[in-house]
Amino acid sequence: MSELISWEDARERVLSRIHPLPPIEVAVLEALGLAAAENVTSPEDHPPFANSAVDGFAVRSADTAHASKDNPAHLSVIASRPAGHADFLRIQSGQAVRIMTGAPFPDGADAVVMIEDTDNWDEAAGRGRTVAAQAATGKAEGFQVAIFKPAQPGQNVRPKGEAVHNGDSLLETGHVIRAPEIGLLISTGVKTIRVHPKPRVAVLSSGDEIVPADKEPGPGQIRDSNRPAVLAALKRRGFQTLDLGLIPDDEAQLTRAVRRGVAESDFIISSGGVSVGDRDLTHNVLSGLGRVNAFKVAMRPGKPQVFGEIENVPVYGLPGNPVSALVVLDVFVLPTLRKMSGWRDVLRPFFMARLGWPIQRKAGRTEFVRVHLQTENGGWMARSTGPQGSGILASMTRANGYAILPAAAEHLEAGAHVLCMLWED
Repeated sequence: MSELISWEDARERVLSRIHPLPPIEVAVLEALGLAAAENVTSPEDHPPFANSAVDGFAVRSADTAHASKDNPAHLSVIASRPAGHADFLRIQSGQAVRIMTGAPFPDGADAVVMIEDTDNWDEAAGRGRTVAAQAATGKAEGFQVAIFKPAQPGQNVRPKGEAVHNGDSLLETGHVIRAPEIGLLISTGVKTIRVHPKPRVAVLSSGDEIVPADKEPGPGQIRDSNRPAVLAALKRRGFQTLDLGLIPDDEAQLTRAVRRGVAESDFIISSGGVSVGDRDLTHNVLSGLGRVNAFKVAMRPGKPQVFGEIENVPVYGLPGNPVSALVVLDVFVLPTLRKMSGWRDVLRPFFMARLGWPIQRKAGRTEFVRVHLQTENGGWMARSTGPQGSGILASMTRANGYAILPAAAEHLEAGAHVLCMLWED
């Protein structure tokens, strides 16, 4: 990859060389944020029994066919069934069962009347109350309930298997497990699941011109912000990290650090020294240890990059400028790590937004402009976060996404539609 290539082609070439890590089996509660390594089917129905969707009275709908406020249907209440109880009950014609949300549905009934549609609702108190009402026949055989609305068969009833049937697909390979997936798996009796682990990522910075954050820079030196920022971005997304430290421009020290990364991690990220100058040792060391290539991408910021493998461990060299490093991390490295993690959808979604300001620029490279994106008048609006130099980190602290300006575009009016991408939460 020596020629100047588009960012789309560069990303595809990188992704095509990446494969998911071998799957492992974990308890469902340990699978949060991981991707399923196989299709998962339900071992049982859910819900496992028919139950009430509301608080009310289980009835035979035919007994309420002509019910109204002026002419209520009076039914004998034979029992009260709370959630968590499943004693045998069968409703005969003219009978009802007081039932709570989630309680098993009694045999013989085919509908639930909401408590608000009966005389057992105390609106002032906001709670149900039992009232003895004499039936229209003049007989008072136990507690009665007056029904004010006709019920339809199946009304307010959750049938067995309404959500999931035994054998239904729960998750497909590559599906990332979040809180809803945890709940679904637990509710259907799945106890363990095969997933792809997330890669452990080693991170290093190199260069005599940078110093650790706890030291005062000397003449011509700056503090190392790239490595802490990259480590923070990875940790926030749940990746285990290995901090290989800040390495001076010394081939032996850099070689030792990279070899440690190969031995103790699944992926290596370096920052700085990825060009092909005499003092850009990172590319020279990496290419000497494995199959690693420097390439140039037709994008701004982030033109120089390095990618390859050392003993089957992927290695990515980020540019040294702080903004360039984080943009390349977002656009190239994070999708790569998602693919290693077995994700089915590794790319962030794109959408169109209107520019909040006019742009005049030099054509030739796709530009990832740091913007603040928000919805406005039914659509997305992108506003610049200020000066966009590759060393101006403040442009990122005010941003929540990118406006991606086409390589050929020299002038864009305010209000023009451009492709945008939100950052991850």
